[in-house]
Amino acid sequence: MPYLSHEKLIVYQKAIEFVTWTEDLLKEVKRKTTARDHLERASCSIPVNLAEGNSKKSQRERSHYFEIASGSALECAACLDVLVAKNCVPKGQTASGKELLCSIVSMLVALRTTKTAWCVKDGHGRYGGHLFGHEGLRVYQAALQFVSWCDRLMLGNEGKPDLKENLDRSSTSIVLNIAEGNGKFSVKDRCRFLDIAHTSAVRCAATLDLWVACR
Repeated sequence: MPYLSHEKLIVYQKAIEFVTWTEDLLKEVKRKTTARDHLERASCSIPVNLAEGNSKKSQRERSHYFEIASGSALECAACLDVLVAKNCVPKGQTASGKELLCSIVSMLVALRTTKTAWCVKDGHGRYGGHLFGHEGLRVYQAALQFVSWCDRLMLGNEGKPDLKENLDRSSTSIVLNIAEGNGKFSVKDRCRFLDIAHTSAVRCAATLDLWVACR
């Protein structure tokens, strides 16, 4: 029985379901990676911001928190792609989680323009052959390929723990910020996230130069 109004939201219930799904998945991810840590934090961010947003009276404030929740959901989807790219989990194992995230993002878009949040239906469309719009971007696919390349480099070389951590963090940041930026409605917000992705790419380039210099 729901005690608070946000507990009635279909999207909130799905967000909690995704947190449970994530916990089960992470038990099987033995390696410590940036994507693993981000997935754990971002999955919890979705229901927390949904609950807080639902408690706000002004539509502007509600939309603000719902947009944060949506961004966290897109970040989670990108984290799953990174874990697959790093061979931490098989691709088929992330399918049900990404379907949940797609439903969550679709409903959050509707929540930004309605006050009857719990009435929003569970439904979403695909972007061509993809669940999310960012998955069809060539730059996103290239970023995932770069993550895989970096992971092979790190696993194939001993030592350099600081450089490995920096490369893992920066390469993952490229993917996550492209995904979250693509989901923003305003050009200003999209540019802000894409600028972060660009900066992360530059940091990766500098880290690789250091890698060669420290042989």
